[in-house]
Amino acid sequence: MARSLAGCVAAVLETKLSKLKVAELDAVMRDCGLTLGTGKAHKVQSLSAFIRASQQLAFERFQGHASGKPHGLAAAHASFVPNEVVSIDIGFRNLAFAHVARSGKVLAWRRVELLKEAAFEPWVLASTVERFVRDVLPVRPALQCTYIIEHQRFRSQGSAAVTNSVMVNNLIEALLYANLRHAGAHIEAVNPTNVSTQLRIPDTWQNLEDDAQSEPSLGSKAGAGNPGQGKKSDLPSQNGSLAQTIVRMDRLLAELKQLTGSQHDAILQALGQRAPKRRASRSVEPRDVAELQQQSTKQLGTQRDLRRRLLKKERAVSLVQSSMLAFLTTKAGQSGRPRIPPLRDDPELAQMLSFGSCQGMVFSDEMCEQFCAEKKKDDLCDCIIQAAAWYKWQHNVVDTMDQLGTSTEPKAA
Repeated sequence: MARSLAGCVAAVLETKLSKLKVAELDAVMRDCGLTLGTGKAHKVQSLSAFIRASQQLAFERFQGHASGKPHGLAAAHASFVPNEVVSIDIGFRNLAFAHVARSGKVLAWRRVELLKEAAFEPWVLASTVERFVRDVLPVRPALQCTYIIEHQRFRSQGSAAVTNSVMVNNLIEALLYANLRHAGAHIEAVNPTNVSTQLRIPDTWQNLEDDAQSEPSLGSKAGAGNPGQGKKSDLPSQNGSLAQTIVRMDRLLAELKQLTGSQHDAILQALGQRAPKRRASRSVEPRDVAELQQQSTKQLGTQRDLRRRLLKKERAVSLVQSSMLAFLTTKAGQSGRPRIPPLRDDPELAQMLSFGSCQGMVFSDEMCEQFCAEKKKDDLCDCIIQAAAWYKWQHNVVDTMDQLGTSTEPKAA
């Protein structure tokens, strides 16, 4: 009887989803943090299974907290979003985690060095991860907290070879799952690409690449205008686009570094500390497009990929520091502290890190000081951004369940 009822519920849900267009299905899946996949039938089945599993989890959490209170379907769905989340950014040398409440308050935030080198000894890895979960990581029951772990890839930057660090990080990921499952925690994997898409982190360089593709290559012009120079000057248009993209990326990277430096100084000022004197950086000569075009397409592609990673790191740091500045500015206004001078900043940055109805994140002064003293800020920022994106997905999942979920209500506790 239970199986037939579950089959009927699945059929009704899939019928609702089948009426949506592929673009509408993609929008729903993207808002819920799901990987899109290919084919409408696959999307309908995946989204149907996800909604039913989400409703079941919402009912379990609701019944765990209901304690005889009046309830309804909307109240059960609202219980889907946990009170806390522990976001983990994996790295054997730089593992970072953030323990964040549903209100946006950061309860714990730190970076941990698990190993100094990529070691493959099973006993060493197992004992190291076990100690980390037992002594460092906050452990909470499944009804109260969800652990989200950055899903590791098997290749590094598209390389055909599997590097030692990638293998060790995958082993650490598996050991984290094993130890947290043993502790009774609820765990979810997070695709880092979906996080970047949710918070629009890649847009800063994607537009540059699109612009470069639309412009004619300087190499092509040189070859056409000087036909007597032969094949050496007849450079492919792809090299011209890549060279123009690299020059634009260098310019944007310099602007982002200037912005994050100004944000860092403003945070210290808000904390009542003096910003350190910065060494005057040597001016970097602008890269010449024609000179870059002399390199091979493979070399230019490698340089572009490097700048992609650097831009993503700087963008992540600016995103978190903007949210931190917004919180400190509000706090300074309430406590009578000196006002923080305004920065030329992206007005959308702070809003991207809002948690549900909360206007931003809440940091303690100690956390802000530790963050400013941290040399590897990008790892700390990645786990915070992952938590922010995940909480946005959870609220979107609640909306999706309200609109497309079944009308079956949970039994009274």
